Amino acid sequence: MRVLILSPHYPPDVAATGQLVAELAEDLAAAGYQPVVLASRPSYLDQSAGGGYRLLQKELRNGVEIHWLGVPRTGRRGVWSRLLPFAGYFMAAGFRALFLRKVDIVFAQSTPPLLAGVLARVLAWLPGRRFVYNLQDVYPELGQALGVLGEGPVTSVSRRIERGLRRRADRVVVIGDDMRRRVQASDPTLDNIEVIGNWADTSAIVPLERENRFRTEHGLNGRFVVMYSGNLGRAHGVEILPDVAARLAGLDDLVLVIVGEGPARSEVEQQVRQRGLKNVRFLPYQDKENLAESLSAADVALILQRRSATGLVVPSKLYGILASGRPAVAAVPTDGEVARVLRNEEAGLVTEPEQAQGIADAVSELYLNRPRAIQMGQKARQAAVNRHDRSQATGRYIQLFKQLLAS
Repeated sequence: MRVLILSPHYPPDVAATGQLVAELAEDLAAAGYQPVVLASRPSYLDQSAGGGYRLLQKELRNGVEIHWLGVPRTGRRGVWSRLLPFAGYFMAAGFRALFLRKVDIVFAQSTPPLLAGVLARVLAWLPGRRFVYNLQDVYPELGQALGVLGEGPVTSVSRRIERGLRRRADRVVVIGDDMRRRVQASDPTLDNIEVIGNWADTSAIVPLERENRFRTEHGLNGRFVVMYSGNLGRAHGVEILPDVAARLAGLDDLVLVIVGEGPARSEVEQQVRQRGLKNVRFLPYQDKENLAESLSAADVALILQRRSATGLVVPSKLYGILASGRPAVAAVPTDGEVARVLRNEEAGLVTEPEQAQGIADAVSELYLNRPRAIQMGQKARQAAVNRHDRSQATGRYIQLFKQLLAS
């Protein structure tokens, strides 16, 4: 079985979708299949290598055949400047795919919106190929929920294209039951939806002592660490974090550590400076190899999601937090996937989204009852190993691919 995976992001790119794709591809290879990935080459690789710009480079890594496409990047300042690199990827990947030999499965995610899905559908038109469309985010509804898109020609055309992709896919894979309900409600004719959640590699992300190297390097020893780790994007509502920190300022040994990057980081940093908050630290993204230490440095991990994003996105940071054996405080829609998992597994506290006081109260509750926090962390780890591990989720994808080829 030869699986063509269309993914602009792939490690060493730190995007979460790229990490998931890499683990799926490597597990396909370990199972004896042939994954081929078309990915955008991060521009900093050429710079670090000291060489010139490269249009195409092929690499075999951990059994995965990776075709790096040299797509120029224009930055993240606006919607259009962020879409241009994806358009370049669309054209380069389409051209490169013309020269690939036999392909059985074409796999694409919904990020970036439309482009990878459209290309996958075109490539899957050839006889004998199957198209699997993985919805990590639901577009264009998510863009509307975040106020990026309004009602108009662009949204209308996007909606029609997206509906067509879902109908023509051999299987639409969504990452949560709330997403399945949302997608099904938008098109009741769909009968090709399957739920396979995202995951964590529990052999790589393991609970470590809190007083580890990460804490020592960043001066966190002896502190009660509340950590937000991951993308600081609009869907998460991270703009509320300074208000949360202000409400926790009376706890002298507590520090809010924000690890990651994203379009909302500059706004959060500005609020922290303007309010003179002394209990907030900002750190950059951590390499995958350091995740076990960084996540284990937390006493409590935060998960945020806007109410309007219910069923449109599932914060994948949930699974890393579970694997690290740390309790979560989740300000998320109470009928969403994150809330369901945390309640069922007794692995954290769920509070209303976009409410700073509710988050501060939940954090304070675990601050004052640390044995309970530790117990929740132990249950979190058990849940990750038993129900949300990498091997289980990628195994379901492999089984799905085999079923499609047999049908």
